[in-house]
Amino acid sequence: MGNEQVSAEDLHQVLQTEVRKLRTGADWAKWLDAAALFPSFGFGNVVLINLQMPHANWVARAQAWEKLGRRVIKGRAIRILEPIRSQTAMGAAFEAAAADGRVHHQVIGFRVGSVYDVTDTVGPPIHLPPVPARGGHTPPNGLWDALAQEASKDGFTVDVRPTGDASAGFTDFHAKQIVVADHLDDLTAATRLAHEVGHMRLHALPEVTGAGSVMCQGVREIEAESVAYIVLAHHGLSLEASSFDYVAGWAASVDPQQPEDVVKATGARVVNAARQLLNSTSQYLKANRPSLPPVPARAPDSLFLPPDIDGPTL
Repeated sequence: MGNEQVSAEDLHQVLQTEVRKLRTGADWAKWLDAAALFPSFGFGNVVLINLQMPHANWVARAQAWEKLGRRVIKGRAIRILEPIRSQTAMGAAFEAAAADGRVHHQVIGFRVGSVYDVTDTVGPPIHLPPVPARGGHTPPNGLWDALAQEASKDGFTVDVRPTGDASAGFTDFHAKQIVVADHLDDLTAATRLAHEVGHMRLHALPEVTGAGSVMCQGVREIEAESVAYIVLAHHGLSLEASSFDYVAGWAASVDPQQPEDVVKATGARVVNAARQLLNSTSQYLKANRPSLPPVPARAPDSLFLPPDIDGPTL
């Protein structure tokens, strides 16, 4: 949006309009691809970044680029929504929270923020370590173990065994067990484990899975598969997008007047769950990968927006 003067309300309206255009699984998948590339951003800002610059690959604020010796090109800003927060603890509760160092904040609105892609900056070269090419068919060493560790953190065990039917796997919330079929190849098995970990994180609560919930089994499958899609895309692997064709129709059936609100809520749930897995699996792989020759380092993490600066979740 460059030099255009836009308000937070303008961006909200742009976001609503863009999400309302969702028709196919490919439309949904393009946002998941962007979420895998920009894990620090919430779903709303992922959509806004992808809309304004579909081929962006490394975005940060102007101040962050300045720390790297680069300056942004004026008029090339990508506009995002940044939350405005207010302290919510009051009275004795505020004093207790402050004494404990825990002051809670509540989002009371949004303001317009600006980020820039690396291609819209000038300055010294920035050397990055190799990034896995999309389209791979072999999961990185340790990804299975990293996902299994996430299951263990939540008190679930992971069992690889015959499922007795055509199922590739399932999650048993009562037994706190994830089962993955033993006949799957490495990529399909890792995909299924990521899918079931998505179920574990998103669908354990009775209000989500119980009778009367508007979230039918089909949507739970889409959410879990979307989490798996983001996790594997982040690690250089590709999945089919055909399983996402149900999103638009389901959203319209839940809220015929404003299906975009349903889509945004689903996207927020998926992106927030996937973000946690991206952080933890990346840390696990980094800590457990074999020793390699030194490579030029990626810029410090401070380059990226922190997870809470991610615009609207709904």
